[in-house]
Amino acid sequence: MTIDIVPITASDFRLAPGAWPMPAEIRAKVPGIWAEVVAKNPHVWDGRILGFTPPVLDGEGVFRSEAREDSYSAFLAWRALGFPDIGTVHIFGTTLIESADGALIFGVMGGKTINAGRVYPPGGALEPRDVRADGVVDAETCIATELHEETGLRMEDGRAGQLLAIVDGPRIAIARRLSFDLSAEALVARIHANLAAQDDPELSDVVACRKAADGEAAGDLAPYARVVLDAFAAGRLWV
Repeated sequence: MTIDIVPITASDFRLAPGAWPMPAEIRAKVPGIWAEVVAKNPHVWDGRILGFTPPVLDGEGVFRSEAREDSYSAFLAWRALGFPDIGTVHIFGTTLIESADGALIFGVMGGKTINAGRVYPPGGALEPRDVRADGVVDAETCIATELHEETGLRMEDGRAGQLLAIVDGPRIAIARRLSFDLSAEALVARIHANLAAQDDPELSDVVACRKAADGEAAGDLAPYARVVLDAFAAGRLWV
């Protein structure tokens, strides 16, 4: 399946009532799959997550979709079954941290997380906490929150640049470029210091990547992260 990187100007996601349109035969498998997940990783918990109708890119470059809330266990069951078509896509926010000397800083997920050992940019799923009082799902809030929680960095620490939609079938990253005047070595050291001060960090490490091989050397490089690094190394990521 082709993974596409699409420049966008903004996202316009609105919360709608009701759960995901998950067929009964899939819904029935959720408890069993969740039990298997917990048996393998007792640190996971069944929170809430947002799923989205397939987004439409309008003529002004705005990514538009409608969101519904469901359980994290339902999401993991859907994922475990290979993301069968249920009229829903998974959207998450992420930050492409760029150093002054031409590297992207990726995280290595910690052993207590559901994606232990996976390598990709700092980020996370859109959740109910990202929904404003007016029903708008604020992807930019998600991006900023996940960045700070995982790395200690804040959006105002760098220069915000291009917004991208990275489309990998039913998985879509809304990615904000964030450029720093610090070298890759300095950024990695700064994040390492923050991780050392956290009681229960999500990341076990961070790595400076200039090409896909750098991410592969650090762990299990996510497919969309590989495409991002290939485009970055070829000078095709930023517009």
